[in-house]
Amino acid sequence: MKFSWKWLVELSGTDVSAQEAAAVLSAKACETEVGDDGNLEADILPNRPDLLAHLWLARELASLTGGKFRGPDYSLNTGGDAVRVNITDAAACPRYSALVVRGVTVGPSPESLKMRLETLGLSSVNNVVDVMNVVMLELGQPLHAFDLAKLQGGITVRMAAKGEKLTALDDARTEYGLDPSVLVIADGSGPVAIAGIKGGASTAVSGGTKDILIEAANFSPSVVRAGTARLNLRTDASVRFSYGIAPAMTVSALARAAQLLKDVAGGTAESAAVDAYPHPSKPVTLMLDTGYVRGLLGADVDDDAIARILSGLGFTVSGSGASMSVAAPVWRTDIRRQEDLIEEVGRVYGYENIPSRAPVVYAYDEWGWLNEDEDVPWDEYGFIRERTVLAHRLAGMGYAEVYNYAFISDELKEIFGLTTLRELAKPQSEEYRYLRPSLLPRLVLNVRDNLRFANVVRLFETGHRFTGDGRETSRLALAVGAKKDTGELFFELKGAADLMLQEMGITDIQYDDVPPFAFATLALWCAPGRAAEVKTGNGTAVGVVGLLHPAIAAKLKVRGAVAVAEFDLRTLIRHAQGEREYEPLPKYPAVERDISMLVNDDVRIRDILQTIQRADASDLVRDVDVVDIFVPTGDEKLAPEFSRHEYGKSVAVRMVYRSDERTLTDTEVTAAETAIKKALQDELGALIR
Repeated sequence: MKFSWKWLVELSGTDVSAQEAAAVLSAKACETEVGDDGNLEADILPNRPDLLAHLWLARELASLTGGKFRGPDYSLNTGGDAVRVNITDAAACPRYSALVVRGVTVGPSPESLKMRLETLGLSSVNNVVDVMNVVMLELGQPLHAFDLAKLQGGITVRMAAKGEKLTALDDARTEYGLDPSVLVIADGSGPVAIAGIKGGASTAVSGGTKDILIEAANFSPSVVRAGTARLNLRTDASVRFSYGIAPAMTVSALARAAQLLKDVAGGTAESAAVDAYPHPSKPVTLMLDTGYVRGLLGADVDDDAIARILSGLGFTVSGSGASMSVAAPVWRTDIRRQEDLIEEVGRVYGYENIPSRAPVVYAYDEWGWLNEDEDVPWDEYGFIRERTVLAHRLAGMGYAEVYNYAFISDELKEIFGLTTLRELAKPQSEEYRYLRPSLLPRLVLNVRDNLRFANVVRLFETGHRFTGDGRETSRLALAVGAKKDTGELFFELKGAADLMLQEMGITDIQYDDVPPFAFATLALWCAPGRAAEVKTGNGTAVGVVGLLHPAIAAKLKVRGAVAVAEFDLRTLIRHAQGEREYEPLPKYPAVERDISMLVNDDVRIRDILQTIQRADASDLVRDVDVVDIFVPTGDEKLAPEFSRHEYGKSVAVRMVYRSDERTLTDTEVTAAETAIKKALQDELGALIR
């Protein structure tokens, strides 16, 4: 928005240069720069429509630079009845004021008026129209002049009827087709102006006009914006109405127009204006706690300085001490609460004068700590720290972190067989209709979409999931997708989970594939026989690892296989070992021996490992790793032992033997190995190969 620097100087009484004024306005009001012609160009914020006017921008400038504001006080009586005004929709038009001025002589404007308009890029039309534009630029309130003799009856502010038309007051005399989305000013013959946008040619002021009716109205910003979009017609008036103008400015603008018309057109105004104001707005008066001002700003601004700053901006301050009564000026429609006043004090006082201090915050949520609530919105510092460390570990393992919206669609709800979900009252779209009960549905979509660009995709996410009763719990989800599954995808993700848990210090892990599961819903999304609940040594369930069910993968059009896992993040962190124990490197060498066996289908790997631990009476086994699992299919050539004994699978384990006191002999290792083989045969019915 362009502003005349000469005009601002006249109104503000400032003695700073245009460059200095632009700098201080940019720092404390709105972005401003000096144009090539020496005038100011300001980027007015949406919540400061008052600054669209030279008068109020000059007041800001005077307050910020120590000038003396010279703005006049325009007053005019209301209650006139020269014309009847009817407002059909008070929301679309909160106020409509009008003033009759008789005996005007329409002609060229004086040079001073022309220059003021031309400086701001407006062309002079005639003295009456020019006065309307000057008042709009000065006070921010658009005006329109009707030829009173051409009006047929009273004024009605209403929505246009379908099929109505209006010939606009422009050089081309453009005809606009109207509809009920456009607000119009009408007389007995029909629309005579498009409200807040453009006047009509039928009632235009011309050289023979003697009596005029000046309109100063207040229109809803949304209604004006809708009309502008519908007609593709943007004017200086519509821009100002779109920002939102204070209804209180209408009568002041009429008073100022009457003054100028008397000087440049010889007109005499009626003693009172017609004023239709169905629901008058009340002046905003707030109680300001000066102690709260200092606390919120973090600066020691004394009471006198607070009162002086607000008074300089046009606020009326009464009272003193800890509590002040502050009345907002009528043009400040953005003032609604005490914090708005504190913002005014802060920006004029100068943010550069507020000392920088480290904020005082709790390292954890005090409310949640005292009430032992583990799922409060503000997590304690320890949880945030551990979650960050965990994310770094997963990234180091080749997993990329994703962030999804916490909502799912009807389609995902149906595909995953979900029932009791929390539905949003006003969802942003059908894609985000329900609060997610798990992180996996959207994570699987991420894998599906990324498999278009890679053969293998590894992703993880941390975030909240929501139960049917509205509770939030923190979860960690992992997913691995591959275009071609060789049968190892489940074990790859299980290995990643093992490594993650070991890095957290959770070493006593069990994988239970026997229902019922604590994470029953997650297990149902996995393929039969390819789901395991992860438990700690004391039996606490922390999550589920599994291969996504082929039926779900097919419905989601996943081109490949996906292994998924989801953990209760807080439970994981609670079981993590914060302290790590270190031991010296072994002095004596280790001995590795492999045992290959055939076992029945119902024998689980956990059973084998536990049997080996129990059989190690000499306490020489330091580590046991499963190195191979083979399950034959019907078309494979089977080893004779399979068919002879009807075993279901072959398992190979590698054991590491070592003593902390001596180098082991072959006899000692063989004795320990023999005891383990016998236990496997006796307890599990294994056939040692």
